[in-house]
Amino acid sequence: MTALGTRQIWLVVIAVDLAMFLAALDTTVVGTAMPTVVASLGGLSLFSWIFSIYLLTATVALPIFGRLSDLFGRRTMFLAAVWIFTGASALCGLATSMVALIAARALQGIGAGGIFGLSQAVFGELFPPHRRGKMQGYLASVWGVAALVGPLIGGLLVQYAGWRWTFFVNVPVGAAASYMLMVGLRGLAGAGTRRRIDYAGAGCLTGAVVALMLALLAWGKGGAGLRTGAAAGLLVAVTCTAAFLWVESRAPEPIVPLGLFRSRIFVSTTGCLFLSGVAMFGVISYLPLFVQGVLRGSAVQAGTVLTPMTLSWVLGSALGGRVVNRLGYRRLAVAAMTGLAAGYVLLLRLTPDSPIRDAAWIGIVLGLGMGTITVTTIVAVQSAAPPGQIGVVSTLPFFFRNIGASLGVAVMGALLNAYVAGVPLNPHALPGTAGTLEALPPLARGQLAAGIRAAFLFGLAAVVAGWPLSALVPNASPAAGGRLEARRPAGTAEPSP
Repeated sequence: MTALGTRQIWLVVIAVDLAMFLAALDTTVVGTAMPTVVASLGGLSLFSWIFSIYLLTATVALPIFGRLSDLFGRRTMFLAAVWIFTGASALCGLATSMVALIAARALQGIGAGGIFGLSQAVFGELFPPHRRGKMQGYLASVWGVAALVGPLIGGLLVQYAGWRWTFFVNVPVGAAASYMLMVGLRGLAGAGTRRRIDYAGAGCLTGAVVALMLALLAWGKGGAGLRTGAAAGLLVAVTCTAAFLWVESRAPEPIVPLGLFRSRIFVSTTGCLFLSGVAMFGVISYLPLFVQGVLRGSAVQAGTVLTPMTLSWVLGSALGGRVVNRLGYRRLAVAAMTGLAAGYVLLLRLTPDSPIRDAAWIGIVLGLGMGTITVTTIVAVQSAAPPGQIGVVSTLPFFFRNIGASLGVAVMGALLNAYVAGVPLNPHALPGTAGTLEALPPLARGQLAAGIRAAFLFGLAAVVAGWPLSALVPNASPAAGGRLEARRPAGTAEPSP
């Protein structure tokens, strides 16, 4: 633990949780407000970009903020992230067009990526390895609270104050978090090394991620023209990735130290999180569609079916953080990937006659698995982090999870489109449906069910591929000491948890 006093440490904990709550709450509040935003600003054709640009810039920002915090200090970069997010929130509230709102959301995503990644890094520096699991569980609980109260807060703000206040409300909260961080993080051990920034590496990484995610977005929507654009985007992404690897192998202070990929702990746990991201975010995207279009649920039921999954995700993180010292990384990783695989097998057993509650409790199984693998990964990689790299090490697992999420949603979308092509799924074109999917004709419902089943089969393949990878996770635990693998002499056995 750092030399900070107990009172100062808990001030930082509250400030970090508050900043994390800002970023987490924004994802749920904005979704509630967007129909009103479109009615006010227009630009329905740009609707998806409000969410896509936020995910894109947040993903790019994760490793960059992590590495910069190693170089310039956790306090400096965390404050910068909070200020960017808070300022961008004000710009979102002041937007007078959809294009201006999208630009502000891009800036807001940069701040959110920094907040999310550095929250993990600050806790990794404040607390010794055997306490990190429990503290990471507290961060996960912030997401659970945001998921529960976000839609309600968003609805109340939109109804009684106007949609702009869904963004303006971040300003006073961000100011309070900034003040507590300035006071609490004073004297934090991770003051930074003040070395040269790897601008070339950051540029290549940004180009690769932007090109890849735009290509995946285009490919998931289907269409010959979009597929051609997606292929071009993938070519750009591959070129930028090759340039990035070349630059990083020669940079004195790389944005992403390539030596991390020689660590078995880092590669195995991060690989599991990547594959679980491929699978899990596809469920989040397409399970509501399955509930409404196949199980004939209402729009409200389609949305609320994800609530048990979200809460169990938080519970899985909290429980995993508490038992990781006793069970170790490997057992938790294997259990998590097994749970995800079991959840997908159960999803594939759903039929058009299944009750909606079955989809909800299957989501609980999936959420427990996802929460467990998330906290296992972050605690494991922080314990194995070389000195001076805990910032970037804490952010990279979530960077790869976001990439996996984008890949999973795109591939599942393409599979779904292949099945429903030519089938009339537009609810407004169907008589007596009142703009919902509840009254689709049998043919359309059958094709939709087959398409979503194909998408879920892809998700199952991802978690099945992750199961043997989870078995390769070292049999270590944070309680047994940090960086076990990196420092273990050749020929010696792995310590048991």
